Amino acid sequence: MKKLLLYLVIIIFVLLGTFNIADWDLILGSDAPVNTGILPTRSELRKNFYADRQILFIYGTGDPNSASQYQAVAEDFQSRSRWIDVEVKSDHETTAEDLQKKAILLLGTLQSNKIIKELATELPMQFEENGFRLFQKSYQDETDLLTFFYPNPLNPNHSLSILSGNSDTTILASLEQQRFSFFRVVGDYRVFRNDRCLAMGFFSQDEATRWQFDPAAHRDFEAETAMALKTTHYRFFLHRMNMPNIELEQIAARLENKCQEIRQFLNLEKSPPIIDYHLYPSFEDKGLISRSTKLSEYKLSQHAVHTVIQDGVRGDNAVQDAALILRSQLGEPKQAVLEMGLSVYFSSNWHKEGYEYWAARLHQSGNAAPLSDLLDNNLLAQESDLVMKPLAGTFIAYLIKQFGRETLLKNYLTWQPAGSEISKLESGWQNYLDSLVEKYRVQISADRNRFPGSDDFQKGFCHAHEGYQIYNGYLSKKSDEALAKLADMGTNAVSITPFSYMRDPNKPVFLRYSRHSGSENDESVIHASLAAKKLGMTVMLKPHIWLGRSWPGEIEMKTEADWEQFFSYYHRWMRHYALLAEMYDIEILCAGVELCKTTIGNEGRWSALIQKLRKLYSGKITYAANWGEEFENLSFWKEFDFIGIDSYYPLSKKDAPTEKDLQNGAEAIVKKVEAVYNRHKKPVIFTEVGFTSTPAPWKQPHEAAEGRREINQADQERCYKAMFQALHGKPWLRGIYWWKWPTYLEYGGPRDNDFTPNGKPAEVVVREWYGKEW
Repeated sequence: MKKLLLYLVIIIFVLLGTFNIADWDLILGSDAPVNTGILPTRSELRKNFYADRQILFIYGTGDPNSASQYQAVAEDFQSRSRWIDVEVKSDHETTAEDLQKKAILLLGTLQSNKIIKELATELPMQFEENGFRLFQKSYQDETDLLTFFYPNPLNPNHSLSILSGNSDTTILASLEQQRFSFFRVVGDYRVFRNDRCLAMGFFSQDEATRWQFDPAAHRDFEAETAMALKTTHYRFFLHRMNMPNIELEQIAARLENKCQEIRQFLNLEKSPPIIDYHLYPSFEDKGLISRSTKLSEYKLSQHAVHTVIQDGVRGDNAVQDAALILRSQLGEPKQAVLEMGLSVYFSSNWHKEGYEYWAARLHQSGNAAPLSDLLDNNLLAQESDLVMKPLAGTFIAYLIKQFGRETLLKNYLTWQPAGSEISKLESGWQNYLDSLVEKYRVQISADRNRFPGSDDFQKGFCHAHEGYQIYNGYLSKKSDEALAKLADMGTNAVSITPFSYMRDPNKPVFLRYSRHSGSENDESVIHASLAAKKLGMTVMLKPHIWLGRSWPGEIEMKTEADWEQFFSYYHRWMRHYALLAEMYDIEILCAGVELCKTTIGNEGRWSALIQKLRKLYSGKITYAANWGEEFENLSFWKEFDFIGIDSYYPLSKKDAPTEKDLQNGAEAIVKKVEAVYNRHKKPVIFTEVGFTSTPAPWKQPHEAAEGRREINQADQERCYKAMFQALHGKPWLRGIYWWKWPTYLEYGGPRDNDFTPNGKPAEVVVREWYGKEW
């Protein structure tokens, strides 16, 4: 329950657009002194909000056409809030006393919400007749929107949040389209235009300049954007990219050729509108500007494509260009697979090797989806793009070969095959996939043989996506900095963990992939993996199921039919990550985490799953067994390359054990692990081991620090020393992954009581032991 409360509080802050790296101090129980200055710090404002859990949502009524819609938005926000008390009032109902009691959220324009007008003179921004001005820059476009966070001028101990802009119609349209995801990109202030962020930043929190403009924390995305090249069908925009002209011209030439190929295929007599092609140097920049971190995507309303090109991954493969042209020129087909497949069909370098190659890999390994899955629009929308897109592309190629281009285009919008037709198409498509396997057989064999190994001892950490925002999660520069510090400490391996979610541990459900821009989505996993490998690290991909109030060890189906369904869904989920790991040379795949009640009694199902994944994935495979009964009794370790253990065995039951007591406890754990090794003769990896910075963490190492204010970093240090000493030199041990290392280095330090050793005495212990030979 404590963990659920923690996440809900974070979600509330995110909805307010105010969650920041400093929030962990107050959520986990900061002992920071109360600020004595005129204005409180950002952390103090949040601490006050967390203590009160109250907010007054004030909507504008000055525009009769928008008043009722604003009220509906406010009441919707109120109905969705579970852990804060949301009071809703119109600007005319609100009194001067109301404005001083609690945190405030204002919605509307200067003209429609009189409270905004009353408070505007006290804020570091100016509302003008035709727009607003922020730090000497004026924003006068009708579609310009502003989100703003600041101390309430009438009571600085409470926060003031504003969603405003130059048009009530634009504000409402954005809320209708984005709902409350509009608030998810963090910043004290943000300016949007046509669903694109023009500027964002954080105010200074230094005592002398608190809540003043901070140039170092400000990004003017509009000023960083330049139209760099115009061709027949494209205008290319660079977002803070120093791309040589010759490289941009090569990209433009390739895309122009593809565009011409698509137009000829579709027999378009008139040229489609020019495509605005936006290029970004990182997932982070694309996410901060467009609010989406997808590798590449099209925006129909803007007739634009937004694409990332960074080291090791690039999205300029013409897939989204084709999708935009198809949707704008032909419309949306009843069978979504036609648009998906035809978009990929025109690409030549989809995920480096091309869609044909990856479809052949899926088919050869027995991991391809049946045609019925591709023809199910609902399932196709939920399923893995990595799996479905190459298969869809080959299906289009088969249809063109079988029936011709003209027939495909003639039936493009209306085609919906019946059962007998599906069966016949399936047979022919399978034969076509067989031919692709033969075409790529030599390359597949060579690629599997050259796949990188993981022979070195893994001096590892679990790299945890702590920020849950674009600017401090896996794909951020902050995460790169955190990894660089790990490398400096002697770490040569990290695990990266994407999550799925189950509401009920006893009911099978399709396991969804992380797709939200602030989550551990594919782009985040790819970026963090590439960043770690650039530092010379081995990477373990460790997908995890989160259950909110429970944990994966509670997943247990009640009938054989449900077990079959669960493992079908689980295979689909793991197939996605096995393919991603294969695409990006991730050396180790962890095929499950602490799924205690799914392993005992389901050995055959697990063996079949691992054998199927092995045919697709060329690296090493392990499983992270829960310490105790599951780890000690698992019978099918022969299926894996490593025995994996999430080890949270207690070191001692005593309140004040001696160093010898802790050492004896650690050695007892090592003996338990060695006994499992002796039975199965597979090298061992501690896929997780860790201790919080709380008093006596040796008693219950698995217990989280959430809700506990006590800090004892010396006790954490003692546990680290005991475990390192007991494990060092064991010939059967191939790696240790400490839980955990955050994606931003502000997480940790002397006021933190969580698992991370970052900025604590235990970090010194890690540096010492990871500096040794193992």
